[in-house]
Amino acid sequence: MKMITTEILVRFPAADAENLSDLTRTLQKIILDESDVDDVRPATTGTAPAGSKSGEVVAVGALVVTLAPIVLEGLVTVLSSWLSRQPSDVEIEVDGHRFKGRVTKAQRDALVTAFVRRVESE
Repeated sequence: MKMITTEILVRFPAADAENLSDLTRTLQKIILDESDVDDVRPATTGTAPAGSKSGEVVAVGALVVTLAPIVLEGLVTVLSSWLSRQPSDVEIEVDGHRFKGRVTKAQRDALVTAFVRRVESE
C-alpha cells in the first residue's frame, strides 16, 4: 500500500516555545491514539551543532505524519476535533491549508481532496 507523508504545523502566537512544544506533543499523542496513521513524529530542521546530545534539531510546533490514504479522512476528523477544543488563536496548517477554530465539513472535504490529488500525482 502506498504511504503518504505530510507535515502538520501548529501555531499559537500567545504561547512560548515550551507551551507550543507541549501542545504539539499532546496533538501527536491524540493522533496516535485516535487515528490509524502509520507514524507521527516531531519534524526536524537539520543537524544539531557539534557536541550536542542529539543528532537532529526538532522543529517546535511541527509534526510529520505518515499514513495510508485510506485513513486520511480519519486523521482530518481527529485534527478538526482537537482544534475545536483549543483556544481561538491556535491554528494548524496541513498541506498548505490553514485551519483555526471550528473546521467546517467543506474545509475537511477540501483538505481530503487536496491530499488525494497529491497522492494521485506522485
